[in-house]
Amino acid sequence: MVVLGVTGKTFAPAPGDAVGPLAALLIEIIFTFALALVVLNVATSSKTQGNSYYGLAIGMTVTVAAFAGGGISGGAFNPAVGTGSIIVNAMKGGGSFANLWIYLVGPFLGGALASVMFKIQEDGA
Repeated sequence: MVVLGVTGKTFAPAPGDAVGPLAALLIEIIFTFALALVVLNVATSSKTQGNSYYGLAIGMTVTVAAFAGGGISGGAFNPAVGTGSIIVNAMKGGGSFANLWIYLVGPFLGGALASVMFKIQEDGA
């Protein structure tokens, strides 16, 4: 809604040209996994308590994900980002809900896999 208010236009993430939905889904899973795992490791692990670099690690992960995967998947990597922008675009800009599933399934699956990996890391060390 902020983008609409500022620019008068809506936007929604969408797979890049000639990119199939499964490729976009895979990119969303991979980079959401990476982002969630970084957040879990630097901001919630007792092993990194008191660190001052968590913002840099998280920000760099988002930057790399946007550059490497944004043109392929649309670069949401967060179900709120994908869902919110698609809903506003559909309601105010005449867009479609067709890609919504990519931005729900991908981030939720990537996040779930990251939580499993984090648990393995925490228990194994």
